[in-house]
Amino acid sequence: MPYEIDFHPVGNGSKSGDAITMRYLDETSQRWRTIVIDGGYGETGEQLAEHIISRYGTTHVDHVVSTHPDNDHISGLVPILEKLSVGKLWLHAPAAHAGAMLNYFYSSRWTLEGLRARLQTDYPLVTRLIGLAEDQGTEIHGAFQGERIGPFVVLSPSRTFYEGLLPQFRDTPQEDRDVLATLGHLITGVGRRVAAQIRRIISEDYYTETLREGGTTAAENESSVILGGSLDGETILLTADAGLRALTAAIEYAGQIGLPLGSSLGIFQVPHHGSRNNLSPSILDRIVGPMATFGSRKSTACVVSAGPLDTTHPRQVVVNALVRRGLEPMSTGNGLISIWLGVSPKPGMRTPTILPFQHQVEEYD
Repeated sequence: MPYEIDFHPVGNGSKSGDAITMRYLDETSQRWRTIVIDGGYGETGEQLAEHIISRYGTTHVDHVVSTHPDNDHISGLVPILEKLSVGKLWLHAPAAHAGAMLNYFYSSRWTLEGLRARLQTDYPLVTRLIGLAEDQGTEIHGAFQGERIGPFVVLSPSRTFYEGLLPQFRDTPQEDRDVLATLGHLITGVGRRVAAQIRRIISEDYYTETLREGGTTAAENESSVILGGSLDGETILLTADAGLRALTAAIEYAGQIGLPLGSSLGIFQVPHHGSRNNLSPSILDRIVGPMATFGSRKSTACVVSAGPLDTTHPRQVVVNALVRRGLEPMSTGNGLISIWLGVSPKPGMRTPTILPFQHQVEEYD
């Protein structure tokens, strides 16, 4: 199946974000289809729309996917729906799950209608996307495990997992927050991200694994839509900001549906801009395989979505862990990363810069 997938640089400063566009040849209809997976910030969305028009030669997007409601992922999707026609919008709408959340609110003043209205207000970009989609007749779907989006399958989250995470989101209504936090930890075990501070730089060698097990990330990140698909015999795994629990669920579901990872992995998006809280040695072993012989290289394209001036992403411990497993990580901080099969390369495209192994890494606190 011929395809082209573009990982776009997001922003001009130190903030990182995700924005992916893709076109592929639908072999059944022999038509080119277009997908947008996250849109970065608002200005990124403007650039994505122009890219789709000029490079892909279309003003129609078949699928738009919002992986989760963080601004660095969802904001740029607004210009996409404003400037282009969209066939299907895939996202999680918190207000649609108000009924499942109501049991977490013990204040008698909360009603289903009131909670739904509050969630619509607290997630304005989600509400705006839905409104834009409704205005142009776009189909709206929940992006939950098992759904098929073009050549991809949603590997995580399941609806149950998402509804367990939603009460812990930072934009959950403040009332009854203590109850929510207690129940949330009991139900899902996903705490809020605890940022580890860097005390000093330490040294490590090629065979010393410094990346740790058991990192935690925000509930919003764990709710990220993880997409997996097999194109021309190779698997593409797109992870957004997913954490260890979400990645574990995705790996297990991939096994259930026969989607191979490891040596079959052709493209791997490193989660959450290369944060050290979102990967672990054991998870990496399950996704890409164990540590490789020194100097060996795998054919997997390994992409980090990071800002050009983001000095903390990707973390060097993550880069080193990837290199140890035979990967050559690349960052959108160095410019657009395009990967294609059966599609002519763009004029003037340069070879992406490979992030190197470094013997000096950040120490955990």
